[in-house]
Amino acid sequence: MDNETLLPGGNISDDPATRIPQPRYDCPVFDWTENFGRYADSVSRLISEVGMRFRACELPLTRLSVVVRTLHPQIAVTGYAWNGETGEMSEFTGDHQSQSRESYQRSPVRQIFEGSPGIRRKLLDPDCPRDFPILDDLDAEGVTDYLILPMPFSDGRSYSCSWSTKTAEGFSDAQIARINQLMPVFSLVLEILATRTIARNLMDTYLGHSAGARVLAGEIYRGVNETIDAVIWVSDLRGFTRLSDEFAPPVVLGILNDHFERIVSAVTTHRGEVLKFMGDSVLAIFPIASFDNPQEAVDAALAAARHARNKIADGNRQRQAKGLREIGYGIALHLGEVVYGNIGGQERLDFTVIGPAVNQTSRIEALCKTLSHNLLVSSAIAEESGEKLESVGFQVLRGVREPQEIFAVPHDR
Repeated sequence: MDNETLLPGGNISDDPATRIPQPRYDCPVFDWTENFGRYADSVSRLISEVGMRFRACELPLTRLSVVVRTLHPQIAVTGYAWNGETGEMSEFTGDHQSQSRESYQRSPVRQIFEGSPGIRRKLLDPDCPRDFPILDDLDAEGVTDYLILPMPFSDGRSYSCSWSTKTAEGFSDAQIARINQLMPVFSLVLEILATRTIARNLMDTYLGHSAGARVLAGEIYRGVNETIDAVIWVSDLRGFTRLSDEFAPPVVLGILNDHFERIVSAVTTHRGEVLKFMGDSVLAIFPIASFDNPQEAVDAALAAARHARNKIADGNRQRQAKGLREIGYGIALHLGEVVYGNIGGQERLDFTVIGPAVNQTSRIEALCKTLSHNLLVSSAIAEESGEKLESVGFQVLRGVREPQEIFAVPHDR
């Protein structure tokens, strides 16, 4: 229907007094991108949909590729490439050193990032400049025309979007005009989805995957919490005060980061979640609800603790080879009920766990030093696990009424 409009209730109006004329485009991709693109569940889905719709409008795309900067501790840029011939989407990333490499320095993406209004290379033309190495690769694939344009975001920086075809004539002027016509709304919608991705990355990095997802889902108010059963992990780096006195701050930070990396990778590999770093200590949980049963959660936590112990041992062997002192540590595990959620001040909250079980885990970790064990667990862990652990006797834990039997986890044989 020409000039269709929707009333507030969703009904189409033909009454001139209530009709709101809608913009009309020569291809449905414009309408879809403007009105529905932001509802795509990911950046890659948006790009795929745009590519497919353009091909349906007889714009013979061979490849549609987008490169955006992101906020991530390891990743500086993320790229998305949609193959118009197969419909497949591939993703690629560049680390924070990638922009100093020759491949980036000699790429058209760098020119766009630095402010170029756009670059076109009609490869079928014998006089076409071959000033970027990627052009030889595209030519070998049969690409006849390549266009890369800026996608301006509201942060003032431009990201890149490239279009290529294998048709014998390349892109026509009308087809390039259609691409240019789409770019403003395409950039706007892409920024919305890219910002969501960045938010998820930041939540994962600073809060952990589960806690970050819950905050993004709206659990942002102080007092929003729940009581859950979990395996609690508390670990601590030994001799940190001495290290701080002996070495310059950059060296100490390097030691701390290396130690945390070994702990974090072990915990996350075995489906645990690191909640916070407290000085030189780590607090993590293995929620029972994330596993099929309590024993599976306990076994995962024990596997993570052994994994961490092996990784720290590898690091200490490397330190010994350099004539450096070994790094001491303690890891404690306990199974119990915790309160999981938002606590803190009105303007500064922390998503964490609290409760007597957390305190008890901390007290068990303190025994690692006095009992000369680097991995101790509570009787609740020992009872739930199918392993035979070594009892180190009943121990008095500060703040706990009755002495508790504590168990050591033997080293892998």
